[in-house]
Amino acid sequence: MIKSALIFVIVTLCFIGIEAIKDRDRDPNNLLIVEVNTSADRTGLLRAQLDEFEADNPGLNVDVISLSWGQAFEKLSMMIAGGQFPDVIEMPDFWLSRYVSAGQIADLTPYLADVEFDDDLEENTFSYGSVNDRVYTVPYGYYLRAMLYNKKIFQEAGIKKPPLTMDEFYETAATISELPGVSGYCHHGGRGGAVFYYWIMTTMNGSNAFFDEEGNSAFYNQGAIDGLTFIRDLYKNGYAPQDSLNWGLNETVSGFYSGTCAMLHQTPDALNGISKRMNDGDYASAPMPLGPSGKSFPHLGYIGWSIMEGSKKKDAAFKLVRHLLKRDQHETWARRGGLVPIYKGLASDIFAGSDVGAGWLQTTEDDRWDYMINPNYLSDIAEFDSIQVIQSGQAMMLGEKTPEETARAWADFLSTSQKKRLKEQGEAND
Repeated sequence: MIKSALIFVIVTLCFIGIEAIKDRDRDPNNLLIVEVNTSADRTGLLRAQLDEFEADNPGLNVDVISLSWGQAFEKLSMMIAGGQFPDVIEMPDFWLSRYVSAGQIADLTPYLADVEFDDDLEENTFSYGSVNDRVYTVPYGYYLRAMLYNKKIFQEAGIKKPPLTMDEFYETAATISELPGVSGYCHHGGRGGAVFYYWIMTTMNGSNAFFDEEGNSAFYNQGAIDGLTFIRDLYKNGYAPQDSLNWGLNETVSGFYSGTCAMLHQTPDALNGISKRMNDGDYASAPMPLGPSGKSFPHLGYIGWSIMEGSKKKDAAFKLVRHLLKRDQHETWARRGGLVPIYKGLASDIFAGSDVGAGWLQTTEDDRWDYMINPNYLSDIAEFDSIQVIQSGQAMMLGEKTPEETARAWADFLSTSQKKRLKEQGEAND
C-alpha cells in the first residue's frame, strides 16, 4: 500500500514538473537561455547582463540553464529530444553544422537585415556563423591561438626571445628539454587537440585553404606531411611530456603554470587559470611560429548565440541576442572571458601594454599571420575532429602510423565530405 502510494506521488510530481515546463514554454514573457561553457564567474556575468535586459524590457524574464562543457552536447540533445526547446543557446563553431543539418537552428538572416550594428563590427563576423550564405549564429567572440612561453625557464635555458619560425620552435623546445624535469612544449594530444595538427599542417603548406576547387583536401600535400612529421619528431625526441599524448585543455594549462613545460599553444581564455598561479612578469605570449612561406595560420574558433527553431518566441529571443552583442556588453564579456573581440579597436584596448597580450595583438595586426578556420560547415566534422583525428594522431605520435598514412587518411575523409557537400549544393542549384 505504501509502495503504491509512493509511486503515485512520484508520478504526480513528474507530471507537475512537466506541466510546469510546458507552462513556462507557453508564457510569452519567459525566455530560456542555455550556456554550455560555464564557470561561476562567467555565469555570474551572464546573469548580470540578463538582469539589465529584464530591466530594459519590463515583463520579460530570462531563465538560465548552465551545462558543463564536457557533457553539454549530450544534455542539450536530451532536452531537445524531450521537447524542451531553449529560446537561445550558446553555439560553439563545430556544433553548428549538426544543428543546421537537423533543422534545429533558426535562420537569423532576416532578423539581421533589419538591425544596425556599430560601424566598427568586424566585417567577417556574420560570415563565420553562416552555412550556405545564411546566418545561424552570431559570434560573441573569437578563440585565437598564440604561443605562451615561460620567461623564467627561457632565461634559465639561455634563450633570449620566443621562437619566430618553425625551426626556432623546434630548437627552442630541444634546448629547454635539456633542463632537468622540464619539457619544451605542452602538447595537446587529447580532445580539442585537432586544431594544433591543423595549424602545423596548413602553416607548413603555406596556405590556410583546406580544399581546392574540386574538393580535394590540402592535407594530401607534402607540407601537411612535413607538419605531422615535425610534431611527431618533437614528441618522439622527448621535447614534450610523454603523458601529454592524452592531455586536454586543463592538463596543458596546468602543465604550463606548474613549469612542467615551457611553451603552450592556447587561446586567451587560458589566461584566466594561469594568471591566478603565475606572476604576469614570469610569462608572455608570442604569435604562432612562421612556416617556410613566411606565413602562419593560427586557428580562429568562435562561439556565439543562436536561436532554436523550436522556440515560439523568436522575436523576443533575437532582442535578447541583440542585447548581449551590444558593444559595451561585449567588451565586458571579452575582457572577462578571454576572447578576441568582434568589434574593431577593442583588441588593442584589451591586449596592448603587456607582454602577456603581445602575441594575440601582433597576430591581429601583422600580415604574416592569417587565420585558419575549420570547415565547420561539414556535417561530420565535429565527430571527425573529436574522435578520429585524436585517436589516429595519438597512433602516429606513438609510431603506430606514419605521418604520410595519417595525413592521407585525414585527407581522404575531408575530401569525401567536401565533395559530397559540393554535389549537394550543385543539385540544389539545378
